[in-house]
Amino acid sequence: MSGSRSEKLARLVRVQRQIERMAEYELSLTMSAQAETDATQEALVNAVGSFNPIHAAMSHQYAQRFQRLSVRSQMLAGAKGIQERKMLTEKTKADRLADQAGQAAAAEDRLATDENLFDLLDGSLNRDRSW
Repeated sequence: MSGSRSEKLARLVRVQRQIERMAEYELSLTMSAQAETDATQEALVNAVGSFNPIHAAMSHQYAQRFQRLSVRSQMLAGAKGIQERKMLTEKTKADRLADQAGQAAAAEDRLATDENLFDLLDGSLNRDRSW
């Protein structure tokens, strides 16, 4: 597993960005489930408030369903908060790794430039000695 520090950090950045995308995807699934739950609750409220006799006969079942949806909505809201924090954490990790990778690449570039200058200086001094 040879490679420079900046290459290793760049690989870690790519992995961390993938983890960040996975967290975003999980959050999007939770948000779509929350939207679906909210839409179903709204439909139940509209059904209970209608004057249709079928809905009036089913009001007890509608109330039970609404209660279950309320519990699910609360659970999804909690999960959403957790997933938002996780996504922020993963993004922060990826940003820090990207900064470290940039610093490592800059340090390696400086080192390579310094080595090239030393090689030129050594070559120049050796040439002067041979005269």
